[in-house]
Amino acid sequence: MIDFITKTIEDHELIPLQGQIVVAVSGGADSLCLLHLLRRLCGSGKRYPDTHLHVAHLDHQLRGEASAHDALAVAHLAEAWDIPVTIGQIDVPALARKERRSLEDAARIARYRFLRDIAQGGPIAVAHHQDDQVETLLLHWLRGGGLASMVGLQPRQHDIIRPLLSFTHAQTLAYCTTHQLPVLEDASNSDARFLRNRIRHELLPLLETMNQGFRETLLRNADIMQVDFAWIEEQVDQHWSTIVKSTHDRAMSGEPDTHIQLSIRSLQKLPLSLQRHLLRRVSARLSAGQSPLELRHYRLIEDLINRDAAHGALTLHLPQHIHVIRTGDILVFKHEYEHSGQLNSSRSNTEEARLTLSGSVTVPGTQWIATAESVPQQVLEQLYPALQQQDWDTVWSLLPGTRYAVYVDADKLRDNAGQQDSTLYVRTRRDGDRLQPLGMQHEKKVHDVLIDKHIPRGARAQIPLFFSATHCVWLAGVHLDERVRLSSETKHIIRLAIHHS
Repeated sequence: MIDFITKTIEDHELIPLQGQIVVAVSGGADSLCLLHLLRRLCGSGKRYPDTHLHVAHLDHQLRGEASAHDALAVAHLAEAWDIPVTIGQIDVPALARKERRSLEDAARIARYRFLRDIAQGGPIAVAHHQDDQVETLLLHWLRGGGLASMVGLQPRQHDIIRPLLSFTHAQTLAYCTTHQLPVLEDASNSDARFLRNRIRHELLPLLETMNQGFRETLLRNADIMQVDFAWIEEQVDQHWSTIVKSTHDRAMSGEPDTHIQLSIRSLQKLPLSLQRHLLRRVSARLSAGQSPLELRHYRLIEDLINRDAAHGALTLHLPQHIHVIRTGDILVFKHEYEHSGQLNSSRSNTEEARLTLSGSVTVPGTQWIATAESVPQQVLEQLYPALQQQDWDTVWSLLPGTRYAVYVDADKLRDNAGQQDSTLYVRTRRDGDRLQPLGMQHEKKVHDVLIDKHIPRGARAQIPLFFSATHCVWLAGVHLDERVRLSSETKHIIRLAIHHS
């Protein structure tokens, strides 16, 4: 295995000739295998004598004493192997609630923030392997993202290196057994709350009943797409200098660009595919390497480009604070913080109010009053037959609602531990808020929902949002969240409403 990983490292130039590599170590078989292999390669008298390792482990506080035990075990192992170690700790459930993210997303965000704080721009080695690649490709397919997302994980992406990407989990586990490494078991790897775990334990086995070679097929497709994607990236490289007229380039400091100017006339000469890939790269450079653009955003930009330039400056607002401004033949992509940082700061610090059952509160910063109350038992008894038969005409005749009053399944309001919790929180919109609109299978950014619903820009900051401990429940007057809708199994109902003070 050491020969194969050395070839991977040298083929992709993953390890610097000197300096530090931060190694993310959870204590599981994959990260222990990675650390042990890198320890055999890096350090005095080894293949990379001037490269040293630094172990990093983050306690996500998701498993109580078990999490703390894992952190201690990693620290002891690093000490025994004479490798510097940094152990961090963060309350991921609290972070998920604060930033309105899923537990899975909050854990990932916290982990990379922690690793980058330690690495300070240097390489970070993570133990992603071939099985992770398969799961990631399926995740991207479920969420949609075009060709750029379907090439999957790469051995090197910016500051992240993945030396184990050509190996399977079975191989890393066998390696740990051979070298008698103290593997830790993480119970969260089977937690069905995490989408990746459901893909691993439910979706992949199902797909393999239809095609026993499904994993290999998926990886083969990614390899094919990688060749096509690499060619497209080369084309973007060739045309970049003729289309991009100026940038405020901060790449040397590790920060994203602040604005990029494009020639519309030169851009329009390219095939549509190359236009969109170039726009993807532009937006990625404004967003720390990760483009937020989806198909609808490309179409909005194309509509802006094709409008009559005689109307003067035209502006388009995109996710992650990106503004696109057209003036004549020039298209400017600009990050919002450059010219409206005060607005962003006030959004990110928006106050929230706690709303208890049978209570009411004023939504901070607005003239709206938010209320929550249980539907009386006598009404519920009349509703049960209609709910069980999904006779919605009868249900809604007994539960009169308006744009400003909705009904939610009380049993679907859960805290981060999965326990029933009727406590809600209300506030106005923050950047990054997400909602799963009624009838949809995936979340969308609240900002995008408001655009799709043609809500006037000036009115968006005053719209109340209701949250449970884990996700948005109601974008008042606009959309209810699919996860709290009434169903044939509903037993308890809460009425949410807003009215002017």
